Amino acid sequence: MNKQSFADLGVSPVVARTLSERGLERPFPVQASVIPDVLAGHDVLVKSPTGSGKTLALGVPLVDRIEATDPRAAALVLAPTRELASQIVEELRPLAQARNLNVSAAKTAQRPAADSPCICGTRHAATAAPSDARHHRAASADEGCRRWSRA
Repeated sequence: MNKQSFADLGVSPVVARTLSERGLERPFPVQASVIPDVLAGHDVLVKSPTGSGKTLALGVPLVDRIEATDPRAAALVLAPTRELASQIVEELRPLAQARNLNVSAAKTAQRPAADSPCICGTRHAATAAPSDARHHRAASADEGCRRWSRA
């Protein structure tokens, strides 16, 4: 662990407080390396072992950079599997809720059910496996939704 706090890295007070409430007081090394660059708007490429904190290294600044009052969809996170897409949502949901953001996973290769919102129905951010993103993009075009038409 690092001696810096999430706030020291430039994370907003509300997100830093939410992390602290979840028992995360200090960033892991990958988070300390990545968060300031992503908050600054830089592109990053991260390679780190499983369990090292990559999801929050990328997710914390993603949540902090999205403007809650902007009606446009802001982020699409592609994950290699549906299971990982769902895990990312569960990890980011408390942070997103703290900032009044909506985040969900596109979980189905079928027409979205009421409990599995279409990507275009997600106001701020969505996660999806590539096959689900392609399906939802096609379905969105059919339904006239343009929010994710370039995803």
